[in-house]
Amino acid sequence: MLGYVAIGVGAAMAGRLFWMVDDWGRDWTTNHARLSMTNSDPALQPIEVDASSAAVEDMIRKWVDHQSGWAVMSQTENEQHESAQGEQADSESSMRRMHLTRTTPVFRFVDDIHLELTPITSDSPDSPRTRIDAESGSRVGKGDLGQNPRNLKALRAGIIEQTKKSVE
Repeated sequence: MLGYVAIGVGAAMAGRLFWMVDDWGRDWTTNHARLSMTNSDPALQPIEVDASSAAVEDMIRKWVDHQSGWAVMSQTENEQHESAQGEQADSESSMRRMHLTRTTPVFRFVDDIHLELTPITSDSPDSPRTRIDAESGSRVGKGDLGQNPRNLKALRAGIIEQTKKSVE
């Protein structure tokens, strides 16, 4: 009887592994993923949000606070963009970087997610926009079984969800 249970559990784990792998050529040999404009999957392309980089950072923090296994490790405000008059712009128009982590539930593997929030210059200063670029990498292993692309897809969907909530 115990042997049948072990076989059943093993088959369930193998089935779950088989179901998780999206790209058999990539997922066994690559342990990182990046949002890219050339990616054929629209869910893995950078996004632009109608908000300042500081507001986007707050949205991301709120989303991460409600996610199991996600954490904000650090954030930095990088360079200040120069305005047309040569003055330093305020912190609303500076590029920001964030470092998030995601820990998998069963084996507790940690993936690092790095984000760049870059202000987009527009004609109207009343409507700031921010471009979000991100990459996710596993700390351990040769392949990620598709977890890093799933991290980026979840993050991207969460940002879009937070953007819709802030508009309402």
